[in-house]
Amino acid sequence: MTTDTVSPIELSGGHDGWRERVFRAFRFCLFAFVGLRVAMFVIGVVGVTLFPPLGAVGVPGWSAPAFHPGWQNAFTAWERFDALWFLRIGESGYRLRDGSAAFFPLYPLAIRGLSFALGGHPLAAATIESNAAFWGGLVVTYLLTTSELSERTARTTVVLMCVFPTAHFFLMPYSESLFLLLSVTAFWGARRRRWAVAGAAGALAALTRSIGIVIAPALVIEALHQRVERRGPAWPGFLAAAATGSKAVTRAPCR
Repeated sequence: MTTDTVSPIELSGGHDGWRERVFRAFRFCLFAFVGLRVAMFVIGVVGVTLFPPLGAVGVPGWSAPAFHPGWQNAFTAWERFDALWFLRIGESGYRLRDGSAAFFPLYPLAIRGLSFALGGHPLAAATIESNAAFWGGLVVTYLLTTSELSERTARTTVVLMCVFPTAHFFLMPYSESLFLLLSVTAFWGARRRRWAVAGAAGALAALTRSIGIVIAPALVIEALHQRVERRGPAWPGFLAAAATGSKAVTRAPCR
C-alpha cells in the first residue's frame, strides 16, 4: 500500500493509537492551560491592588470599567484596549467613522452569539470563547507538532506558548486565540490532505484577523509540495537531461 492511499488514522498507528494521542494532547494541554489561567487570575487581582491604577479609557459606545481592588479584577482587569472594541461591536455592531471597521467580524459575531445564549453577558462570552479557543489551539498544535516532529517537541512547544511573555493576550477578550486555533487547524488539515478542513479554517481565520489572508498562499504552497512528493518533480529530471546533453556537446570532436 502506498502512502497516497493510506489514511491519516492508519499513518498515526490506527484508531487506538490516534485516540491515545488525542487523549494525551487534551490532558497535557489542559494542565498547561490551567496553569496559565490561574497565573492570570492572580496577576489581575494582585496587579490592581499593588500598583496605582491608571485612568480607565473607553471606546465610543463602551466605557472601560473603573479600577477597584477586589477579586473581580481576575476578570475585569483584562477588559481594556482592543477588548472594548470587540465587546462593543459584538453588542451593538459596527458604526460609521468611529474606527470599528479595523476589527474583523468573526470574533465579535461569536461574542454576540454566545452572549445571547448566556442571557446578555458579552464579557463572559468573550472570556469563555478566548479561553476555549486557546486550549483548542494548544491541542491542535500539540497534535500537529507530534505528527511532524515528536511528542517531546510538542510538549515543549505547548509549554513555551504558555510561558511566553505575551501569552496573556490569548486569555483576554481578544481575537488572537481564535485566530491561533483556526490557523493551526488549517495547517493540520493541509498536512493530512483534508483540504475541506484546511480551506474552511483558513477562510475563517481571514475573517478573524487581516493577517489571515497569508494562509491562502501558504496552503497553495503546501498543496504543490504534496503534489511534487507524490509524483516526483519534473524539473530536476529536465535539468539532468539538459546537463547530460551539454556534456555530450562539449565532449564531441570539433569538425
